[in-house]
Amino acid sequence: MAVISLELNELNLHYVRKFVTAGKLPGFAKLLKEKQLFETVSELGYPYLEPWIQWPTVYNGKTYNEHKIFRLGDSVYKPQPQIWEKLEAQGVKVGALSPMNAANACANPDFFMPDPWTNTEVTASPRATRLYALIRDVVNDNASSELSSFKLGRQLLPLALPYLRGKSLARYLRILPMALRHKWAKAAFLDCLLTDLFLSLMDDNGTQYGSLFLNAGAHIQHHHMFDSEAYEGERRNPGWYSSAAESDVDPLLFIYSVYEDILNQFLETGNRVLITTGLSQMPNEREHYQYRIVDFDSFFAEAGLKDAEIKPRMSRDFLLDFPTREAAEVGIATLDTVRCGDKPLFSIEDRGTTLFCQVGYFGAPEGLDNVTIGSVSGNHRAKFTLVSIENGIHQTIGYHIDSAIAATGETQNIPLTEVHERLYRAAIDATASRPKVLKNVA
Repeated sequence: MAVISLELNELNLHYVRKFVTAGKLPGFAKLLKEKQLFETVSELGYPYLEPWIQWPTVYNGKTYNEHKIFRLGDSVYKPQPQIWEKLEAQGVKVGALSPMNAANACANPDFFMPDPWTNTEVTASPRATRLYALIRDVVNDNASSELSSFKLGRQLLPLALPYLRGKSLARYLRILPMALRHKWAKAAFLDCLLTDLFLSLMDDNGTQYGSLFLNAGAHIQHHHMFDSEAYEGERRNPGWYSSAAESDVDPLLFIYSVYEDILNQFLETGNRVLITTGLSQMPNEREHYQYRIVDFDSFFAEAGLKDAEIKPRMSRDFLLDFPTREAAEVGIATLDTVRCGDKPLFSIEDRGTTLFCQVGYFGAPEGLDNVTIGSVSGNHRAKFTLVSIENGIHQTIGYHIDSAIAATGETQNIPLTEVHERLYRAAIDATASRPKVLKNVA
């Protein structure tokens, strides 16, 4: 029996329960009835309520104050033992697919394919590596890409075909019509593809502990919570932003039903499955738009930025890497000349030779009609793409369910740090009867 850590990022199980009460999501209804639900508690407030902070907590068992990993991609700069290396040291065969903000520090993993934003080594077969590279590019270009579902499928299918599983066919056929009508549904398609790839890699390698990170639920909740019947507030998305309401589609029910199907597929394997969400989301009661630069190279060439390697991160974030401190200081001065109205367009975290930057304008799109680059003002709205109207914001409560622990009554509360030990112990217990080759972990 293998142990699988299924990481359903920020999934709102309190919304899932609303649908269950309404007679929907029977698979989740069965799970919540039969298995013990734990509510996890992480950091208590912003700026620490971010998934790229909380998932390292799951992987290394430390609070933010202990691990100090603050930005997406920072795990490679702050190495510390993670669950995969710890289990390897006990002779457990490990694998990971898209773990958020995790460095590949394993000695010999069956596979390790990082999230699309963390620059760390990829361990996988040549075909899987090529497929991963394509998925990473699709994710990073998603906000601005006009790639149709047909073109996307035509690129992915030749590489993905050996990994597709027969039981997943009905799921893809259900998602496809939604993805053709709604851009947000493409995220569900990619999560399903990652699921099939993960299960194939686990089977092919005889992996004993594997982790799979899925993000479509968090993405859709952030963008379309106001379009769901689970949301009880008064906020609504404008028609130009979302066609879900006029199409009589509930985006949250859609992605929850996809996850329900994936969860059933995992449970049917007979493996021990531990589900963790890290955080969850609550409605955002203030108007909050998020933007991403469409073409980073073109935009910063126009701004006169020099000697910088541009590394896009999730959403509105990007990293600028300079060869020297002097070049970084010139970069800061250059960025300061880019303004929206009378305010800087970018927020900058100065890290010496690197600058962690974010698009710092959160107003309506017409505000980008008045952007100054250098000393020249003009309408630069077309240089930015709207990532989202932020419907959901993070809250400290997350959820954890272990398929090996039967329900004993009411929901129990545990710190998020405890999930790490639960995952570790589950993997050790599952392999206790097998011979181990001990390794040292730095």
